[in-house]
Amino acid sequence: MKILSVVDFGLNEKTGGYKRNLEIMKRLPRLSDVEIIPSLRNIRLYQYRRDLISLLEELNSTSPYVIELLEKTTTEEEFIQGLPKEDKYHVAVVYSNSSENVELARKLTKSPVGVQLQLEPFYQNLSTLFRIKFRGVTGRAIKNLKEAIEESRKEEEKWKELISNKSLNFAISVSKVPLINSGLENMLPYRVTRPGNAFDQELLRFRGKAKEDYAVYFTRLIPEKGLFEIPLIWKKLRKDIKLYVMGEFLDENDKEDFLNMVKRLDVNIEYIGFKEGNELYEVVSKALFTVYPSHYDSFSLVVLESLALGTPVFAYDTPAIREVYSCVKGVHTVKEDDINGMAEEISNFKGEEVPVPLFYSSWDRVAEAELKDIESFHRPS
Repeated sequence: MKILSVVDFGLNEKTGGYKRNLEIMKRLPRLSDVEIIPSLRNIRLYQYRRDLISLLEELNSTSPYVIELLEKTTTEEEFIQGLPKEDKYHVAVVYSNSSENVELARKLTKSPVGVQLQLEPFYQNLSTLFRIKFRGVTGRAIKNLKEAIEESRKEEEKWKELISNKSLNFAISVSKVPLINSGLENMLPYRVTRPGNAFDQELLRFRGKAKEDYAVYFTRLIPEKGLFEIPLIWKKLRKDIKLYVMGEFLDENDKEDFLNMVKRLDVNIEYIGFKEGNELYEVVSKALFTVYPSHYDSFSLVVLESLALGTPVFAYDTPAIREVYSCVKGVHTVKEDDINGMAEEISNFKGEEVPVPLFYSSWDRVAEAELKDIESFHRPS
């Protein structure tokens, strides 16, 4: 079976979703005949073209012709026009939430085309969008919500058209959350990949380190991830615990407002910048716990990596956390938006040993499960 994979590798962004795409593309070609074509978003990032070519050459699953196209073309239009037109695929999977990449896959094959979901491409109910997006400073929250509603409506129209004209035939997902939030569960055949994610084995080297007297909050530092709830929770704690905040602020206004809020509330919180790799793991592994009052997840690698490092997690009982981690030891939840409840749980915490989450300990297992899901939608010729 030959699989076409249209993949967004991020390039200028580092998120758990883009990391997953890369980890799967390192492994899927070992299990089946896979050809990788980069997403149109990656094509437009011309300043990262050399990085993209190097990555594809390293993965060794992109045809020399496509590599040559990347070297010779400068625009998205030139790239699309230059792609070979022969249909040699049995199934296609798009590793991107953008409808334009589904359209690209359909141009290249008449076989079934599916999408791999890590977030919802649009929202079926505006109440869900409101719950997630209306966060932070009121003025910006209103603006962000309006933009999100407009974008969701545009995408919904595009995706429904793709489904109605048979350009999109199935979906696979890391959890049911993207399918439910978008309503795609009622529009397309789908499979939820289990396990849908994994942690890197190198994290286990950091387990067992002596815990120090601090906690951590690490994620993309945006309101949807509970950024502005963190100081409020810390203000209500009944004991003094240092909190290290790590990550990248996507909006400098959020950074200024957050730091001002920390100062105004006089809470024991310190922003120590963006950390990754061993530097991040070292800090998280020694923490008493991770606090993660996020409203916006389909799986959460923050939770998984914390557990792998032996650090328990306090989170909101959102649909994704409930689906993925409800039976996993070391994850403590309170009702979403219950700041008092979160503070109380943390204040009562006495420490605990966190077992390795073995079900999520192998990217190979994720790739094998994903291939089975893809194969279930392959129509033998």
